[in-house]
Amino acid sequence: MRGPRLTLERAALVAALLAPTPAAASPPAAPAVGAPAAAARALFDQAEQASRELRLADALRSYREALAADPSAPFAPAARNRAADLAARAEGGFAPLARLEAVRRDPARLGDRAAALAFERDVDAFPPGRVRSEARALLADALRRRLGDAEGAARALEQVLADPEADGVARGLALGQLVALHRERGDLAAARDAVDRHPDLAPGLRLEVIRASRRVTLRWIAAAALSLLALVAAVAVLRAHRRGEDLGRLLRPRAVALSLYLGGAAATLTRLHGGADPRPFLWLGLGVLGVDIAARSLQLAVPHLGRLARAGWALCCVAGVLAAAFLALERTDADYLEGFGL
Repeated sequence: MRGPRLTLERAALVAALLAPTPAAASPPAAPAVGAPAAAARALFDQAEQASRELRLADALRSYREALAADPSAPFAPAARNRAADLAARAEGGFAPLARLEAVRRDPARLGDRAAALAFERDVDAFPPGRVRSEARALLADALRRRLGDAEGAARALEQVLADPEADGVARGLALGQLVALHRERGDLAAARDAVDRHPDLAPGLRLEVIRASRRVTLRWIAAAALSLLALVAAVAVLRAHRRGEDLGRLLRPRAVALSLYLGGAAATLTRLHGGADPRPFLWLGLGVLGVDIAARSLQLAVPHLGRLARAGWALCCVAGVLAAAFLALERTDADYLEGFGL
């Protein structure tokens, strides 16, 4: 009995050795690399699509979700800026901004007066916020450029300047447009009044308007001075002619030479050395020659002037030269005047 038992034990041992071992448990699947980035990209694309369709609340939500999903994505700066811009202009549940963007995308909607007036009524009903001032600036541009309504454009720009919710950039742009509008209409006094009411809003623009206003005043003074000289000269020439004086004495060779130097040589040198505008020197030369003729005409007509009269007439002639110089610069190239603080 011993032999068969050993045989059975050996068979059991062989069977145990040959039996298949249980399969090892599979390792857990690794998470898909890039899944957060892909989700963030999909959210950003949704936000862009919603923005194009003017579903602005959805756009803001998707931008924020995209940033939360992947704050370091390449599009994150754009998403962050657009979300901040939408959040800052969300007054009225985005309805005013949607209306404004619809008009911006199709400027033809303001192509006639009825549409512009309807948009103006809508804007007046907007709640306080940045969008209201932006819409009024857009309306002012349409009224000014498309419809030629300068009064309506000025009114809309004044509303932007008076809006406490408008930021500094919007108010500065509105002031610049308002000043340009007044200057186009030749109303420099209104432009000066606008910058004086907002002196800290655009200091550079205010200085420019002050200079332009000062130049207008000086232009009138210069024109009056030259007109007075011309009137006195005309009367003096007529009197000298009646007295039989030689009117050829009015032109002195030295005066003609000086005029040619100022008008010809100086203009040529200016053109050759720097390419500046030579016209101021040409007109200045003619102006100096005209003042010299006026001065000689009175001396010819009234040869025995008193000392005080001669001194007064000399001062008038000096003022005439200055007036001629100012007009020569102001009417041809006013940039020269900035060097003199004018």
